Amino acid sequence: MNIFFRAIDRLTVIFQWAGAIILAVMMLLITAAVIARLMGTAIPGEIELIELTMGTVVMLGLAYTEKLQNHISVGLLVDHWSPRWQAAADLLAVALIFCTCAIIGWVTLKVGVEYLTSYPLSTDYLSVPLWPFKLIVGFGFWLWGLQALLRIPAIFENVREGRGSAVSGGHA
Repeated sequence: MNIFFRAIDRLTVIFQWAGAIILAVMMLLITAAVIARLMGTAIPGEIELIELTMGTVVMLGLAYTEKLQNHISVGLLVDHWSPRWQAAADLLAVALIFCTCAIIGWVTLKVGVEYLTSYPLSTDYLSVPLWPFKLIVGFGFWLWGLQALLRIPAIFENVREGRGSAVSGGHA
């Protein structure tokens, strides 16, 4: 099981750094586009590239956000429950996150493979193929769901020790 945890954590770090690099490229592209427009010209296809990189950056960062437990959670009721009920709510949340991410990831990966093999689809202006971006989105959702599963041992440990929610600092 530790090999599984380490593999998911390593993939999360890879996605984190890939997202940071793509974000830096996107910021440079936006800066260059603004400067070019101030000079009276435009960078061809800049909007398409920014749209593609924006979606990619978001999907590459979701698993890392889950790892840090920085997703928004509201615990108006849950914070007043016993530690066992808080753990049950956390387990339900993890199960829902995993199932939702697995379904969306599977469908998106399937569409990405179709874009690669059967129905090639690309952007309008630059003709950038969409399949790599669909695959990144699919893998991003799967990694987010798997990263959520890694919270389960912490939830049981908190119940065993009589603490509340496994979400850092309780719910917001």
